[in-house]
Amino acid sequence: MSELARRSVEAGTATITLDSPANRNALSRQLRRDLLDALHATEEDDSRVVVLAHTGSVFCAGTSRSPSRRPRSRFPRSASASSPQ
Repeated sequence: MSELARRSVEAGTATITLDSPANRNALSRQLRRDLLDALHATEEDDSRVVVLAHTGSVFCAGTSRSPSRRPRSRFPRSASASSPQ
């Protein structure tokens, strides 16, 4: 299992590093899972601050989508919205 979001803690500061430079740190499913795991882990330690960092030249290119999947709309269309009045 790869770890695309690495976490370290020092003096009450948790640093979470996005570590997928070949993918421009795009938020793939695995990176999102690892990032959430790292954030949840900060609840278990004595961190008071969370710093997000990155490897590579880009902090985050956005969401990574598989070309074979059709994107889901966050706002489902209702029947009345598609018919003009």
